[in-house]
Amino acid sequence: MLKTIQGITYYSSPRLEEVPGLVHSFLGRTGGVSSGHLAYLNLGRREEDRAECLAENKRRVGAAFGVVEGKIFTVSQVHSDRIVIIDNPNITPEVIKSQEADGIITDVKGVSIGILTADCVPVLLFDRKKRVVAAIHAGWKGTASKISAKAVEIMMERFGSRPQDITAAIGPAIGPCCYEVGEEVVSAFGHQKGVAVQHGKNWHIDLPKANQLQLQDAGVTEIDLSDICTSCRIDLFFSHRKEMGKTGRQLSFISLIS
Repeated sequence: MLKTIQGITYYSSPRLEEVPGLVHSFLGRTGGVSSGHLAYLNLGRREEDRAECLAENKRRVGAAFGVVEGKIFTVSQVHSDRIVIIDNPNITPEVIKSQEADGIITDVKGVSIGILTADCVPVLLFDRKKRVVAAIHAGWKGTASKISAKAVEIMMERFGSRPQDITAAIGPAIGPCCYEVGEEVVSAFGHQKGVAVQHGKNWHIDLPKANQLQLQDAGVTEIDLSDICTSCRIDLFFSHRKEMGKTGRQLSFISLIS
């Protein structure tokens, strides 16, 4: 559901927001100080954005959600299926940011793990029993490589998680209404029924649904799925496709605060 806090519009998972000691958010683009095509809450490092604007945007997020702005961890996203594990409470965000990957998993309290998107699918996972969290960036290449299901597998192998104990939240992303693709992308999803949809002579891909199906195949039953298309709602979210690359990046994050 869409909510607003201190001028920041965000989507939250009904299931995750009920969990004590857990903070999460799929942030939108409102409430920040960046300008131009990065207006307003850009949280990605962009050459055209001033460092002081990015710092202020992070400060506002920290203040609004009660997380430590200096403990927001992201990776260098490369549209892969690689996932980083944070098990050292003393590691710095700079060290994690230097790693090329598209997901983070941790059981460390007090850190926020997140991914940046502008149409790709943000996926947040939470193991209710082991109290492990994951943040996944699923573009079409990562989705085709089943990165969301891979995150579940790593949680099982590394932390002893069980799929039935994991709650998943799939946030705002480009929908099948707007995601027209070529044959290369369609062929990558040919094995997933209902993911590729033909509109006349054109093919569209439903990336959120693809991730939902992969999580279900991995044994996850509790899944909240946003119905918000970022391309349709550029008033609230950045969209790389709709804005033809001239746009910012929104943050989706999850944090174990206790």
